[in-house]
Amino acid sequence: MRKVVILKSESENSESYPSLLRKHGFEPVFVPTLDFSFKNLDVLRDRLLSPYKYSGLIFTSPRAITAVWDALEGNRLKDDWKPLENYSVGETSSDLIQRKLELTTKGQHSGNASNLADFIKTDLYDKTVTMPFLFPCGNLKQDVLQNKLSEYGYSLDCVEVYETVPHRDLERNLVDLFREGVVRPEYLLFFSPSGINYCASVFERHKLDIDGCRIVAIGPSTKKAIENKGFAVHRTAEKPSPEYVVSALLDT
Repeated sequence: MRKVVILKSESENSESYPSLLRKHGFEPVFVPTLDFSFKNLDVLRDRLLSPYKYSGLIFTSPRAITAVWDALEGNRLKDDWKPLENYSVGETSSDLIQRKLELTTKGQHSGNASNLADFIKTDLYDKTVTMPFLFPCGNLKQDVLQNKLSEYGYSLDCVEVYETVPHRDLERNLVDLFREGVVRPEYLLFFSPSGINYCASVFERHKLDIDGCRIVAIGPSTKKAIENKGFAVHRTAEKPSPEYVVSALLDT
């Protein structure tokens, strides 16, 4: 079986990732890449108590959903959010929002922040929207969503609710993967710009040779970050889903 190193936390995925990969002849190896610490939850809580000040909520990461859940401290999200214009990226996130926050979101099929901004523009075409959207985000958020929505005439109230740091075991796990005598991975899958940035530092520090590995990027932002580090991108999966990842791996 062809070894595929998936550079993200296995806990963030449903069982469909490993099962679908094995079904198509790949051996998945999960390497936790990022860790997160939450902050400003009191600020977020205050915002969540005032839905009348917003046009809706926007989620672009699972951590933002967790931050809202933690900020609520066991209380329900106010029902006044439900009729507003609420959006998210990704089927997994949409399901999590529905399950934990009892909130229905739109745009989950968009795949990335840029496409979500375009979807929001189309979705709101014949609606009058004057209030900002509440946008819980991380310290490494891209400005694509904010810039595009601003261009389209909409504003975001961004609340930075988590920080991204390298996973404590990332360096050791990567060195073990490339040590002498170990079967080298055929594919490296990167899911975020921060993931490739942290991994590239380890590659350089330990002089790990990844030239023989095919690099697959999840989304255009990750592709750009990989290329900025001087690595060639073999394939790009447009959406962070098992089906799109397998499709990219098979497209050789």
